Amino acid sequence: MNPKDSKSAPLLVGTAEVDITPPVGTSLAGSLKPRPSIGIEDPLYVKAIVLESAGRKLAYVIFDLVALSREEGDKGVALASSLTGIAPENIVWAASHTHTGPYTLKLFCQDTKVVNEAYLTSLPEKMARAVAAADKAKLPVNLYRARSFHPGLVHNRRVTLKNGRAINTWNLPQSPPDIQTVGSSGPTDPEIGILAFDDQRGKIVAVMFHYTLHTNTNFGPKFSGDYPAVVAARLKERFGSQVTTLFLPGACADINTSGPRYRAIGDALAEKIITALEDRHPQAGPIALSSIKREIAVPRRDFSQEQEERIIRSGWPAECWPVFRDELERLREEGKKEDLTVLQAWRIGEVGFASLPGELFVEWGLKIKKESPFPWTYPIELGGDYLGYLVTEKAWQEGGYESLIARSARPSVEGVRLMVDKALEMLGQLYQEKA
Repeated sequence: MNPKDSKSAPLLVGTAEVDITPPVGTSLAGSLKPRPSIGIEDPLYVKAIVLESAGRKLAYVIFDLVALSREEGDKGVALASSLTGIAPENIVWAASHTHTGPYTLKLFCQDTKVVNEAYLTSLPEKMARAVAAADKAKLPVNLYRARSFHPGLVHNRRVTLKNGRAINTWNLPQSPPDIQTVGSSGPTDPEIGILAFDDQRGKIVAVMFHYTLHTNTNFGPKFSGDYPAVVAARLKERFGSQVTTLFLPGACADINTSGPRYRAIGDALAEKIITALEDRHPQAGPIALSSIKREIAVPRRDFSQEQEERIIRSGWPAECWPVFRDELERLREEGKKEDLTVLQAWRIGEVGFASLPGELFVEWGLKIKKESPFPWTYPIELGGDYLGYLVTEKAWQEGGYESLIARSARPSVEGVRLMVDKALEMLGQLYQEKA
């Protein structure tokens, strides 16, 4: 493979990483109650990549956080735009959903001080700084698209019972002993999507990878970016310290690890990515860059019926029920029937992306991949905002953890369907644009 053989028009790419690791002792998010951090296993980062082609710029930003609200993200976008001139609709961000990062939202917790407000308000500036540094670092590159598979790392974390209900795999010991299970409630997605960029010397400077697996595979007492951090470290080892690796979180709301923990998962994915990149071939130009951003009102779930029954039949032990009752009561106090949020779709050449503001069920992700007009499409969850679990009609009827009503599970099925349909419409619009 000779990078000089590429016939593509000039494509410029720059990257940057800014450390966002909080002080040790800060509470870790990702469970039903806070747990204090006791150290740092992997530093947490906000990472940015800026691409420029034919006078158009596009930025993608990924936070090593469990989630981030639209309010903080919009502040970062506005600051980044003012520093770089990149149009706000061309700045896309997502959260990796690591369960070993700090609280950024008050979920499953009555402690009003669980979120470090000083830390939270520092994130927009750090995001903007990362985008500005990436923009300044741009250099001519070649683009490569590759892919691999790893089905052995994942399972669908919902199991259907013979009575039509569902239970999460971690709660199987609490499943009704007199009712048989009848198999997994849904599919998985084993594809690893890969985009890479190398400079005129053939040295890789950036890798973007997409995988559909919850980033809850560490769950230890120390800060960690989970398996994406391991992948990033391995790619630096193989291709050089100049490589920035940016995670593209797939539709993994109902997808957990099948057993391996985060270092083993990161090593396994890195081996697949390295093998694919060693046989990479440049994409022909020109490389089209474009993005669409839309505001949308998403209806919330109806919490007026059978919610106590949902909590009891979810499979969680009785000592956890008060947590979910409290979440439900807080939403009732809010009295809101919908959330005003954002969707984004963007393209890098022949690859389309669609980001939705919550934890997207894999079934929806597969629908987006299947029905998108792009030959390659990757759905991104936790993008632009956080509304919680984006469930299917089947999951809503079956119940289970994701189908409770909480601040981490707000949109109705109709609202999710509206978002998916709009995302596909936006991808179609982008596809019609000429490079």
